Amino acid sequence: MVLGITGKSGAGKHTAAEFFAQKQWVVLDADKIAHYLYRPYTHVWKTIVEHFGEGILGKNDLINRQKLSQIVFDEKNPEQAAEERKALNAIVHPAIRVYLEEQIHRHFERKTNLVLVAALAEELELRKLCDKILLVKADPEVAFKRIQARDSISRPMAEQRIRDQAEPENPDQVIENNGTLQEFYRALARVK
Repeated sequence: MVLGITGKSGAGKHTAAEFFAQKQWVVLDADKIAHYLYRPYTHVWKTIVEHFGEGILGKNDLINRQKLSQIVFDEKNPEQAAEERKALNAIVHPAIRVYLEEQIHRHFERKTNLVLVAALAEELELRKLCDKILLVKADPEVAFKRIQARDSISRPMAEQRIRDQAEPENPDQVIENNGTLQEFYRALARVK
């Protein structure tokens, strides 16, 4: 089975993925795949550097994700930031999709259960890749607190991230994650 887990930032997608990893499912995380694709001198890296300039590079020619994030979530220039996010997504999303398709094919032959974790389910067309889609939701205030604790970013930047992430239409299951970890895990155990 291929289960897609999606939801807005701070909802608990990665915590849900950890639950399934403990059950021996293989987890493919779109964020981690993007970081992998950012490796120096790859096609994705070259295209990002061509678009955003060498100012986003850090030590050993690694893309400094904090510098890149400041460009694509620039609070002072929201319209320009929105255009830059679109440009970045146009570079990265097709490459993530190809990588996911390759991994699904590889694990299909091994009869392995897979979890695909992605905030941007529609952009990555998770519905076409997955047997079922699980949407994890959290109240906005709960999500803001989680994002700020995890990423140490401003509230406006956290709000922008959440606004940019559309929830998929007609998920197969929805879980609200506003309580304790134990409550969340009990809800996840009922996913079919």
